[in-house]
Amino acid sequence: MTLSGKITCLAAALYLAGALNMQAQNRLTLDSCRTLALANNRLAKSAHMQLRKAGYEVKAYRAHFLPRIYAQGMYLFSSSDYRYRKQYPLFDAQALAEAMNRTPMPDWEKQFWGQLFSQANMDLDIWLKPHHVSLSGIRFEQPVYLGGKITAAYKMAKIGHQMAQLNIVRSDAEVILQTDRAYWEYVKIRELHLAAQQYGEAVRQVADDAGHGVETGAVPENDRMKAQVKLGEARVLVREAENGLRLARMNLCMAVGLNLFDAVEPADTLTDALPVALPPDLPDLSARPEYALLNRELELKRQQINLVRSEFMPQLTLGGGYGHLNGVFLNDTKLFNQASFSAMLSLPIPLPHRIEGDNRVRSARADASLAEYRMQESADLLLLEMVKARNTLDEALLKTTLARDEYLQTEENLRVVKDRYELGMETISGLLEAQALRQEARSKHIEAKARLRIAETDYRRTTGMPILGD
Repeated sequence: MTLSGKITCLAAALYLAGALNMQAQNRLTLDSCRTLALANNRLAKSAHMQLRKAGYEVKAYRAHFLPRIYAQGMYLFSSSDYRYRKQYPLFDAQALAEAMNRTPMPDWEKQFWGQLFSQANMDLDIWLKPHHVSLSGIRFEQPVYLGGKITAAYKMAKIGHQMAQLNIVRSDAEVILQTDRAYWEYVKIRELHLAAQQYGEAVRQVADDAGHGVETGAVPENDRMKAQVKLGEARVLVREAENGLRLARMNLCMAVGLNLFDAVEPADTLTDALPVALPPDLPDLSARPEYALLNRELELKRQQINLVRSEFMPQLTLGGGYGHLNGVFLNDTKLFNQASFSAMLSLPIPLPHRIEGDNRVRSARADASLAEYRMQESADLLLLEMVKARNTLDEALLKTTLARDEYLQTEENLRVVKDRYELGMETISGLLEAQALRQEARSKHIEAKARLRIAETDYRRTTGMPILGD
């Protein structure tokens, strides 16, 4: 083999390997579609983000049990000086003179005391310089008792986290149901497209036979016209199936988060029975995430009562601090250059709002009672939904069985009619009618099998049964 021939063979082998790899990658099973949908669906992503948010809130409320510590610092620079100067006499000579006037005293004595006290003065000179002042320290607050507010808020945050987890289970079930509908719809239309092609090919052969028979005079023109009409109907079925197949493929790609124009193929086929037998009785209502969410909502309302009550309870808080003040000169002496420690115990008691508090607590209890009533009503609706889904699944099983029997009967009828037609004992009209009946029964059978698989997924969702890994 020449060098060019080897290169050509190698290129062909690489192309074939790539094509096979691409084909293997584009074949999607039901489980792979579910996994892709849960990873790419916006509803599932929102539920997981809500769970992360609830987790952060739990951690934030847990931190309320710890003391709050604040570091503080302050620096002040001022170019202003505050100076105060004034003379103050130690004795008021005028007042003394008046006192002397009321007392018998010789004139020379009056003159002596007056001259003595008039010269005794005091000079006051104050110079305050707040040029560089700094304050640094640390302060903490520790709630000792806040009426149960922190505990109630923390429990509510934990309940919210549990609700977020349950919401993920519920949203995952919804995403899987949407994905299964898109997947089985695509599988159904693929089988309908194949059935329409086979039906069209069978009708075309009959139409060709009818055309040859008209040329030889063995078949009347009316039969040829009937065959042409059936052939046109078959072409319409094929065209509708092709268009539906394109839309179903795009819908599946959108459901699993792929590009709408990706060439994907389903790896599964429709069957007449469920892959796993379901229990004969309805499971417990508590298996549904919706019912668990209702329970958590009721617990949330009950904790709301404690939270409202805490607003009108005494609140004991312990606080303390350590600080250092430096600066402020008085004349040439620094006034502050020392550290200090402080402690505080606070106990506010809301006495005047007792009536308001009692009424607000009663209102919160009423909300809890309403939530309990709604829970009971919703539980009944959930139970009805479970029974309805079970009935739908039971009907789907029956319809699938009947459609299969009908299809087998039309298959046998077509075989008999074809044998009679080949022997000349049956007309073209009879053969066309048998083919049409078989096509109709086959389509009904395919539709019934697709509805059965969707009804199974919906039943598992409404009863809280596991869906993944079934």
